[in-house]
This record gives sequence, structure tokens and C-alpha cells, in this order.
Amino acid sequence: MKCFTSCYEDWVRKQEWDLTYLLAAASTSAAASAEQTAADAELRVVVEKSLRLYEEYAEQRCALAPADGPAFFCPAWCSAFENSVLWMGGCRPTLFIRLLYSLSGAALDARLHDFLNNGGDDGTDRLSAELLRGEKSMLGLSARQLGLVDELHGHTLREEGRLTAKMATVQEDVADRPLLSAARVHRKITSSSAAAAAAYAASSSSWGNDGDVAAAIKSCAEEMAGLLVEADRLRVATARALLTEILGPKQAVELLVAAKQLHLSIHKSSKQRDTDLCCGGGGGNVDGAVF
Repeated sequence: MKCFTSCYEDWVRKQEWDLTYLLAAASTSAAASAEQTAADAELRVVVEKSLRLYEEYAEQRCALAPADGPAFFCPAWCSAFENSVLWMGGCRPTLFIRLLYSLSGAALDARLHDFLNNGGDDGTDRLSAELLRGEKSMLGLSARQLGLVDELHGHTLREEGRLTAKMATVQEDVADRPLLSAARVHRKITSSSAAAAAAYAASSSSWGNDGDVAAAIKSCAEEMAGLLVEADRLRVATARALLTEILGPKQAVELLVAAKQLHLSIHKSSKQRDTDLCCGGGGGNVDGAVF
């Protein structure tokens, strides 16, 4: 468990460092607008470095998962709030897309606010023209980009559904043999007389059922480890497609900054919440945050 926690804590530190790096890159790019081509090339390098950190973390989890797959589905290194919103040991892959929609909506609201305040003067007429033509909307996204985002969203939702269904099967298997039969055996032992229970527990059949339970739990744990790896691959693939194939360099950096700020904010606030609950007698865990 210690190596799992260390892996996560190292990831959080890298997130904090990467956020500072991204903010500096975005600031430099804004100042170098006259040389936009060169600035975009630099931002692409920054985005790629950020994605590599994400991929390396997923690779580390993949290496650790076989040792204890279930540990990632309700991690001891996460806060109670974070555990409540986890999907397959991390965030939903579609979270990146939902965050993009939220940022885009906020940007459009700001532009409309300027339009209303300025009475349609200056550049606000261009906003109306852009929206009517469908050439641009929301955070500078083109109509083509919006179409690609929508396609990616649909594909990712289908993949999330497929993995959710597989996880449901694993969970339902807990009520199947041999776990059910083993549970019945355990009840017979505990409800019988002490002498009979001792005799039954000493029999080879009793030990065989214990072995069946261990084997069944091991099988479920292995399936969960496999699902975690699949989910992490989907998370990484979705982020890479969105950031490198659909968004422009500046848009990608802006989305990465927002994602990391959200992650670290939830990490800090939920950790403090657990500390407050613990001090107040409510219990809680103070170790972690969302992947």
C-alpha cells in the first residue's frame, strides 16, 4: 500500500509543477503573439510534455495494479469525497470534454456580456456574424472542431458504457458460485454447536471451500486490475485525441491549466474537509485526490 500512496503523491507533485510550467508557457505565448507560429510550436512541446506525465502515471498504475487491483477502486490515499466521484479508479474520460464545454460556455457568456454592455458596438458585431455563419463559437472553437469534439464525446461515452457493463458483471459475480456456496458453509459452521463446528472446520471439505473463496476473490481482483488498465488507457487516449488532434496549442494549454487547477483544488479542499471531519469526530481519510 505504501508504494501505491507514494506513486499517487508523486503524481500530485508533478501536477503542481506542470501547472506552473503551463501557466508560464501560456503567459510567454500571449506576449509573443507577433511570432505566433513559433509560439504555437513551443506550446505543442509543452502539451506533449504534460501528456507524457499523464501517460507515465498510467504506466505506473498498470505495473502496480496486478498486486491489488481493488485498492484503486476505493483508494485509501484518496479523500472520502474523491472516492465518491471515482469511476474505475479515476476520473471519467469524458470529464475532459465536459470541462471543455464548461470553459467554452463561460467564454461565450463573457463575450455576450460584452455585447450587451457595449450595445453592439466595436467587435461585438463580429460575434453575431461568427455565430450565424457557424465559423466560430465558444472559446474560439471552429464549427469543425465542435463536430470533432462531439464525435469524440460519443465514442468515449460508448467506451465508458462498455467498461461500466464489464464492471457490473464482476460485481454481480460476487453473488455467484463459489462465493455463495462458501458463504452458506460458513453460516452452517457458525450456527452449529461448538464441537460440530470444530469438527467441520477440521475437515478437508471446509478448507477446500476456504480455498474456493480465496480463488474467487483473486479472480475478481485480477479482473478489476484489467479494467483499471483499460480505463486508464481510455482516459489517456481521450485526453491525447482532444489535446493534439482537435484543439489548437493555445486551446490545449488552456484546457490543461483548467483541468489541473480543478484537480488540485479538489485535492486540497477535500483533504481539508476530511481533516475537519476527523477533528470534529466525524471520521475521514486525509490522504489523496482524484486521478
